[in-house]
Amino acid sequence: MEQLFKNWLTQIRHLQIATANSYSRAIHKISEHYSQNTETQIDIYAVTEQNLISQIAHDYSQAGRFSEFGYEHHSLYRAAISRYSEFFVHHNDGTDLEDNELLEEENNQNQEPERQTNFAYERDLQTALCAQISELFPGYKIFGESNNGIEYAIGGRRIDVLLEHIESGDLLVVELKSGIADFRVFGQISMYLGLVKNKFPNKSITGVVIAATIHDSLRQACEITDRVELKTYRMSVELENA
Repeated sequence: MEQLFKNWLTQIRHLQIATANSYSRAIHKISEHYSQNTETQIDIYAVTEQNLISQIAHDYSQAGRFSEFGYEHHSLYRAAISRYSEFFVHHNDGTDLEDNELLEEENNQNQEPERQTNFAYERDLQTALCAQISELFPGYKIFGESNNGIEYAIGGRRIDVLLEHIESGDLLVVELKSGIADFRVFGQISMYLGLVKNKFPNKSITGVVIAATIHDSLRQACEITDRVELKTYRMSVELENA
């Protein structure tokens, strides 16, 4: 897994080999620190659950319980575990590095100029969100085993992300739009809610639309229900050694 992580850093994130090696070594240090401070022996490279990786990444983020360690060595540990969490999503979604590069290149060529200030496409937004589930949706985890909740297949459709509340078992349908979300998204997520409700009739089902911009027509459509939330994402800038 360590070598795959380094390959992803250089081929997808386009970092220099020296930086990739530094990040990969940092994961070992984080494993040692986490084991010592939680009294739970853990090798992050051996973890197979995205939810646990996301939780560990949150622990070393600015708001996490191990933030002080995360910011050591010019925030090396925080950056390393954050990148590893993103890599973990890519690694477990069935897409190899070559396919990912082709998708990224093709999308960049076809982007409209006004969209370049947002995520390039929904897949980027999906990866960033899934890497931070515990931080963005406290109390929730990705539904199912082996990331089944990512691109969740149901009724011949695919839900961007399906989350499950850890304690109650309630389900949350997440619909992602990298650009503007208008009234048409209401019909889409309403259909997903219906499909999930039919499959899990005993569970409480709600939804959330996350987009760069929420159009007034979507706000108006959602006035008739309290089962769909609307949220916008905000991009941040992180500096890494080249």
